[in-house]
Amino acid sequence: MKHIALKIGDFYFFENFVLVEYAKEAIISMRALHEIKTKGLGQFANNKPFGLIVNKIHPFNTVPTDAMQLEKEIPNLVATAVVSEDLTKTVNFDLENHFFKKINRRLFSSLEEAEAWINEKVEAKKNSYTK
Repeated sequence: MKHIALKIGDFYFFENFVLVEYAKEAIISMRALHEIKTKGLGQFANNKPFGLIVNKIHPFNTVPTDAMQLEKEIPNLVATAVVSEDLTKTVNFDLENHFFKKINRRLFSSLEEAEAWINEKVEAKKNSYTK
């Protein structure tokens, strides 16, 4: 496991996914994610599929229109799980989904459920490469 702390949040790197805990009131955009893309995503080079788990412990804002750019710049990101103990605080999730065309996204109330789902999606993608 590798950990990178940035102004926008903490990023924890595992075999099949990145767990992120964004900072309170952070604005998440492709510009803000550029640093983590260059510093941390090297382990997922060569189109190795991976997932993203967002542990929503603080409120933050996203730039939904950056979704298309994210899918283009990081094509091996296959799934995103958003974890929140209070699913009523994820109202932007549905809005954001309208901008994602390739990345499978889902809400969860526990990290364990999110991790199991992410690992399932990533392994399925890996297996599709070997067929």
